[in-house]
Amino acid sequence: MILTRIRVKNLKAITQSRTISFSPGLNIVKGSDNEAGKSSLRVAITKALFQDPTTTSKDILGLTSWGTDEPWEIELDFQTDSESYRITKSIRDRSCQLIDIGSSKVITTNKNAITAKIAEITGCPSEIFFVSTACLEQEEMIRLIPQGTTDTEWQKAFGTINKRLQAKISGSEEADVTNILSRLYSKTHHKDARGPKWQLERIADRIAILHSQKSPHENKVNMVMANRRELNKIEKELEEVNKELPPKQQVMEKNDRILKLQQDIERDKTQYDNVKRARKHKHDLDKIDYDLEKEFACFIGSEDRINKLETAKNELQNLDQQKSSLGERAGKRLTQRPASWILASGIGGLVAGLIGLIASKYLGILAAAGFLLLIYWLISYMAWKQQIRSISSDAAELESKMQEKDHAVKGILSSFGFNDYTEYLSQFKTYDALKKKRKEIADMLRGITGDRDWSEFEKENADLEIGISAKQEELKQLLPFKKDPLDLQKLKNEVDRLQRKKAELEGKKRGLDTFFGYTDADATDQLTGIEEELKWLGQEKEFWERKRNVFEITREALDEAHKKTLSKATHVLEQELGQYVSIITNGRYSQVKIDEGNLSIQTFSPEKGELVDVTQLSRATQDQFYICARFALVKLITKGKQPPLLLDDPFVNFHLKRLEKTIPLLQELAKENQILLFTCSDAFDNCGNVISVD
Repeated sequence: MILTRIRVKNLKAITQSRTISFSPGLNIVKGSDNEAGKSSLRVAITKALFQDPTTTSKDILGLTSWGTDEPWEIELDFQTDSESYRITKSIRDRSCQLIDIGSSKVITTNKNAITAKIAEITGCPSEIFFVSTACLEQEEMIRLIPQGTTDTEWQKAFGTINKRLQAKISGSEEADVTNILSRLYSKTHHKDARGPKWQLERIADRIAILHSQKSPHENKVNMVMANRRELNKIEKELEEVNKELPPKQQVMEKNDRILKLQQDIERDKTQYDNVKRARKHKHDLDKIDYDLEKEFACFIGSEDRINKLETAKNELQNLDQQKSSLGERAGKRLTQRPASWILASGIGGLVAGLIGLIASKYLGILAAAGFLLLIYWLISYMAWKQQIRSISSDAAELESKMQEKDHAVKGILSSFGFNDYTEYLSQFKTYDALKKKRKEIADMLRGITGDRDWSEFEKENADLEIGISAKQEELKQLLPFKKDPLDLQKLKNEVDRLQRKKAELEGKKRGLDTFFGYTDADATDQLTGIEEELKWLGQEKEFWERKRNVFEITREALDEAHKKTLSKATHVLEQELGQYVSIITNGRYSQVKIDEGNLSIQTFSPEKGELVDVTQLSRATQDQFYICARFALVKLITKGKQPPLLLDDPFVNFHLKRLEKTIPLLQELAKENQILLFTCSDAFDNCGNVISVD
């Protein structure tokens, strides 16, 4: 199988979309640092070959590049023999395709069919198998099967490697002998395997149950007979109660009905009286409404005009009061006119003074005094005259306002059809009294009818009188059965007693009926059935004990043969591994021993002079041993399919001399298997096709 091209989108460090081409032989996939996307490219190749795109695993979905919401997609082109194929995997669309590149024909979109095709081409039946052999990470150098693999996946991958090693030696079809041995052991030692172990435990449990049931069944007949007698007794008592109870219940029910009818009749009579009062109130209300409509129609709906009239009348009264007050002021002012004697004295003094001034200059004082009196009177007179004019002006203004208001009052009175306010007031008081009386009656009616209108109230109570008569007739029929309170209480007590007794008897009867429903009265037949089943179980037990012995003998014989075959298989792997290790370590290590149980590796240490586990050697030496083990395994167990080898910087711990020995080994292996070496090192630049991922 030769990978030719891959397009990756949104997987780990490979953001957006990126396409990379490969060549046959040794490919050096090189990046300047650990974030260049080398490991992401290796993961992409593995997932393109083996991943189920319909998975919901968080680990697989988590491979999507950080910061993007669009899940990853991969498109991988490869060649095998003379055919070219393209496989696509899309987590976004949960889809996959296998395409023949030459014809552009879609071969299949079935994930299981694609997985089977990849297993056929690569010789690797699963992803775990692939990464345990052909795909190698640096951190997985010292183990064949990757860390973090589940027990089930480990067993499956290890079993497949084991089978193929055996097939390589025997040349026969692969047989998972380890799995067969495990199943044989489970059949004889584990209950969950549904083999002789499970069958024998099942038989033993059933025998124990039957023995525990045998003794109770011997006593069952006596119990059934006793319960049958008890049931007959209960049924007789229940029959007597059912005869006695109904008549007493009927009498009590009739007395309850009498009490109910008496209460209903009393209530209906009260309601009937209310209806009569309501009808009177309704009649009075209708009469008042008629009178209001006929005699006081002018006032209905005229509240605004009524308010305006009252306001104008009040204002007119206020103006009249102001007019009276102003008249009193005018009369008072008229009495306050300046005295005439002051005027006469002033004129007289002035004249006398002027005449006497001729005779004596001292008489000029008299003239001055007369002049001053004359001036004082004149000023007082002018002030008084001004006040009189002001009062006259106010009176004229008041008179004008009064005429205006009087005109307004007459206009409103005229709109009501009145010429005189007194006549209007008399009629309005009568109207107002009727309105108050109407409200009083309406409130009393509403207290009886509630929120219902009159037609609804009338409808509800239309048959009230008929109902009272019917109930009275029914009461008349029941009165012969009426009990006085003391006898009625005794009757209730007796009914309660009989009902409690009936409930108690029915409860006991239900319990016995349930017992008989779950109990087979024929205890003899049951005991016979138990004895027959115990006899049959004894025979079945002997059969499964013989079968368990056969399984044990078969497992022991098969285990012995398996160990011999596996010893040969691991010997072949030891030879292949020894050759590779001798080359890469320059002959320092060549003797190799592989554990048949878990494929762990030991080698002969020249320093210690004995076999040691390779995990006791330096990390670089461990890496050398395990990469050689991978190369040997790929050659032995992939059925000659030559899958590509994906090496994720596995030589980082190699010193220069061993690295120089490793490069020719890689170049030799690359003649049969395409190799993709992912590295940051420049040491491989001249060894193969260099592909930069920076």
